[in-house]
Amino acid sequence: MAGMDWRVRPARTTDVEAVQAVAGLAWRDAYTGLLRVETIDAFLERAYTRDRLERRISQHAFLVAEEDERVVAFADAMEEPDRVKLAAIYALPALHGLGVGTRLLDALRARFVRRPFSANVVAGNRKGEVFYERRGFVPGEAFEVDLFGERVVERCWWLAPATPPPRG
Repeated sequence: MAGMDWRVRPARTTDVEAVQAVAGLAWRDAYTGLLRVETIDAFLERAYTRDRLERRISQHAFLVAEEDERVVAFADAMEEPDRVKLAAIYALPALHGLGVGTRLLDALRARFVRRPFSANVVAGNRKGEVFYERRGFVPGEAFEVDLFGERVVERCWWLAPATPPPRG
């Protein structure tokens, strides 16, 4: 992996299989030992079906990062009245810490200037928590959810609106 040569672009329906592959590897990397294997499998099987991904790609701000024409990361964000909700941002585990997630987040922030961002993270997912901490997100409210029969605590992380660069 060359790193830094990532091209960020809007996702297309032809990216579904690649997004499914990245999601599977990233979810297992982030959640093995934190969630039951059955919970991880159930989430991936339901959240990343072809139909659901095609709908998310068409309705959300859904970006992919490519390296050598291969999808290596993705981000899915939804514009809501009071914020932009980051539903997912995942990269191949081998690329963690190299900046591809930051590149995706920066592209979304440039698209939604002056909008706060939020992201829900399963408590204890240190990879996710550290990613958000290092990019200026602050932890907010925590709440319990049922994730396919497993009770987990999620925390909402918040990022203040980006300030656009001065003109002139």
